[in-house]
Amino acid sequence: MGILMEKRISTDIVMTTNGLYQLMSWMSPSYPVGAYTYSHGIEYAVEAGLIKNIEQLIPWLKDVVEFGSGRTDGILLAEAYRAAKEKDDGRLLQVVELGYACRPTKELALETTAQGRAFVTVTKDVFPSPSL
Repeated sequence: MGILMEKRISTDIVMTTNGLYQLMSWMSPSYPVGAYTYSHGIEYAVEAGLIKNIEQLIPWLKDVVEFGSGRTDGILLAEAYRAAKEKDDGRLLQVVELGYACRPTKELALETTAQGRAFVTVTKDVFPSPSL
């Protein structure tokens, strides 16, 4: 199966309490990866009054996920997860190479690399793992 083909994901995943705490810490605004600075202009839209409530936010996010980089990010994340779960380093490398190819500008390449490096650095310090 090609990595861009649609595939159903099982929803019967069991998460441990420790795993849940780790995931929640990654989503914390205090986790130093700078993701808030790469939010498709949502902060500006809120400040400019273009997004004032949930009804205006949902279409914005829907467009990012359906037509923007959120779609590509979701596909790459799902494929990287599958490859890592199956311990398939060759497939994971293919996902990485496709991710590099999907970056349309040098600035996005720098953003992606800096954000990823910061995430891995902090994660290794907070949650030591031989796989990192």
